[in-house]
Amino acid sequence: MPIGPTRRTAAGITALAAVLLVTACGSGDGNGDSGEGAAAEGKAPEDINIAFIGADGSQNFVREMLAGAEAAGEEFGVDVQLLAPTSLDGPAQVRMFEDAMRSATDGIAVESLTPDLLVRAQARAAQQDIPVISVDTPPLEGSEVTAYIGNDNAEAGALLADEAIRLLEEAGTTQGTAVVASPIPGIPTLDNRAEGMAAAFAESLPDFEVVGPVASAPDPTGNYGAWSNLVAANRDATVFMDAGDAALASLAQLNREAGGTYLTGAFDLNEAGLQAIADGTNFATVDPQHFLKGYLSTRILIEAAMGEREIFEGWWVSSAALVTQENVAETQERQESSEAKLEFYRDEIDAELADPPLRPFPGSD
Repeated sequence: MPIGPTRRTAAGITALAAVLLVTACGSGDGNGDSGEGAAAEGKAPEDINIAFIGADGSQNFVREMLAGAEAAGEEFGVDVQLLAPTSLDGPAQVRMFEDAMRSATDGIAVESLTPDLLVRAQARAAQQDIPVISVDTPPLEGSEVTAYIGNDNAEAGALLADEAIRLLEEAGTTQGTAVVASPIPGIPTLDNRAEGMAAAFAESLPDFEVVGPVASAPDPTGNYGAWSNLVAANRDATVFMDAGDAALASLAQLNREAGGTYLTGAFDLNEAGLQAIADGTNFATVDPQHFLKGYLSTRILIEAAMGEREIFEGWWVSSAALVTQENVAETQERQESSEAKLEFYRDEIDAELADPPLRPFPGSD
């Protein structure tokens, strides 16, 4: 399984106003693997209207997804609207979704950290026969969304914790305290990661006390402040882990200030956090492969509009992978361009499209 994508710093994805709106213009040949049960007729690429909407354009994980969506559009010669608020703003995202329903009539992929606010708009999209794929966060009941691409986040959380446990056991440490946090309690994606971390410690190091999952914060400033308080309140702890993106940088800063005495790790691929892995300050991050999710969700919508594939139903289980000091350099190198990411992921893309890794929706099996 691949290690995962890296951050794309495309000028069109940089937030410059109250909301982010970019059109990704492609010029590819539109070739791709056909799905079974494809529609009898389809549109030409230049006539297809697709949108990808993220939750927060300032965050690495959203920029990754937008870059993947953009890459799919360019590959197939389809103009893809790339949308996200410049900060976590659920009402603004709902307005973007409602606006996209008027233009992106061939499909909308959406990643949201406020899915409850989107339920009515998503249901209206279904009534208007606009295909919707939920990305990263499971769709809620009443949304009428039947396609979801996302990680098994409990497994992803355990992946991070298992690396911390391995390092502790190598050092002969079987007792202590680990603090586990989620930046937005109540969001299944993040809660499941944090719960997976706690469960891994309970199974492998039962004499280790786990504090949490507790709340941190999703934005960099708030996250650093929250973790400063958590570290101060848990002075005997030696392991600090977060289910979100911003903590990869803020935990690194706190660890440096403490002289590197902690095991600190989080999720995603922000540059400061990756550099902290390279220099040994952070022990690891888990890459949820957001670029791949953005690419696949957009490509599936495009191929459906072209009449080459039907929209799947259920949970398309996306893989995640660990990034440590051993493989961080190749991960950083892959961050340099979408072309490098696509080259890295090509075999995985072909394999998943040929044999989709589908399960029932989380909680339904």
